[in-house]
Amino acid sequence: MKKVLIVVAALVVVAVGALVYVGANLDSIVKEAIQTYGSEATKTAVRVDSVKLELKNGKAQISGLTVANPAGFTDPDIFALGVISTKVDIASINKNPIIIDEIHIGAPTVVYEINKSGVSNIDVLKKNLGVGGSDKSAASSGGNQVKMIIRKLVVEGTSAKVRIAALGKDQTVALPRIVMTDIGKKSGGATAAEVATQLSGRMLSNIKGSVAKIGVDKYLGKSADAIKAQMSGVGGAGATDKLGGALKGMLGN
Repeated sequence: MKKVLIVVAALVVVAVGALVYVGANLDSIVKEAIQTYGSEATKTAVRVDSVKLELKNGKAQISGLTVANPAGFTDPDIFALGVISTKVDIASINKNPIIIDEIHIGAPTVVYEINKSGVSNIDVLKKNLGVGGSDKSAASSGGNQVKMIIRKLVVEGTSAKVRIAALGKDQTVALPRIVMTDIGKKSGGATAAEVATQLSGRMLSNIKGSVAKIGVDKYLGKSADAIKAQMSGVGGAGATDKLGGALKGMLGN
């Protein structure tokens, strides 16, 4: 699961780093950096509605950050991260590590989709983020990287829309709240990639655990035709009703 959601933590860190290194046109520079480097990391389009930075108060807010679904899936976005806000300890701005009092990610939404080939978009994104990773380049610049200690990181109000192409219907499930504290404290600071690794594990665990409870995993690796054939027996007029009943049973409706 390493780096699955590196875009989340890394993009927040872009804003934090900007507080230290950039002076003019800050909001637009950070917005462009998020979109450019986020798209490179995920191999899909990353977009941001707005970035608002308050240098004097050490605050940053990113609104409307979306990550497009990989090719082969129907929903336009796999993630919409709502509002990401952060508060930096101003006394640490010119130090390494930077102390971040809190990062809050509010009302993110996730689309968990299994396409007609039985492949999930989460698994495709995992592969995208794992292929061509730049671990070596990151390590080579290790001494120059901005590190941070995050006193508190909260992700709440998360919902996941579950879509299985073979069944033709969606269901929304709520995901548990995530609270992480003192990230990077023991090691004297964590890089963006290290924060992302920890956060990605927690978030993906939430997604996988929640959708597994409603029986979605049994549809992975099965084509739409195979699922329909299994549910409808030899086919016939009752096939649609059987599919609808199966979906209701799977989702607890």
